[in-house]
Amino acid sequence: MTEDSLASLRDSRDSLTLVREFGPQEQQRRAQIAAVARAMATRDGYRGVTIRAVAAAAGTTPVTVYRYFGSKDGLIQHLMADWALDTLDRLKNAPTDPSLDPADRVAAAFAVVIDWAAEDRNLLQAGMSSVHSPEGRGIGVWRPLFTELVRAALADPDWTDTQDRALVLGHVLTSCLLDLTTGPAGLPGIRHTITRAAQLLFTQP
Repeated sequence: MTEDSLASLRDSRDSLTLVREFGPQEQQRRAQIAAVARAMATRDGYRGVTIRAVAAAAGTTPVTVYRYFGSKDGLIQHLMADWALDTLDRLKNAPTDPSLDPADRVAAAFAVVIDWAAEDRNLLQAGMSSVHSPEGRGIGVWRPLFTELVRAALADPDWTDTQDRALVLGHVLTSCLLDLTTGPAGLPGIRHTITRAAQLLFTQP
């Protein structure tokens, strides 16, 4: 169900298996630290985020940052999950053209996601570096997001990925994000790639 997938995506913000729940004050402090880190990632990308610098800017200690996030990659994974959830909310609230067929709906939605990613390239660059780092959790953690993006595009919360179309399109999306943040491809070419992939995957035979 949709809520189960969203819960998995929310859980992906945490790289630690917590032995207890954070209280309200701890959750607020954790969110403040994450906001500081996001500003740094938005400005300077992956290399611009260090535990020591985040701690200093947030007025806390490196030990506290490690306690809340486990590692630098755990912190950036948290930021990327927040970005993903924000992106999903934006997509759900974006106007859609009911005259489009399913393939064109998905293609248009994923092209918009690329546009939004282009607005925050440095944060995305940090996220992509984190996913593929030795301590990263791998792209599999994003499978719930891929499914939810397609559901939002189709305005169908009960759609299921029985043929792995969302999974395949999600891997294409990941490659497009890598191109956007590190490769030579321009935005028009990246948008063409993701829309073409969506049309090929979702056009009914």
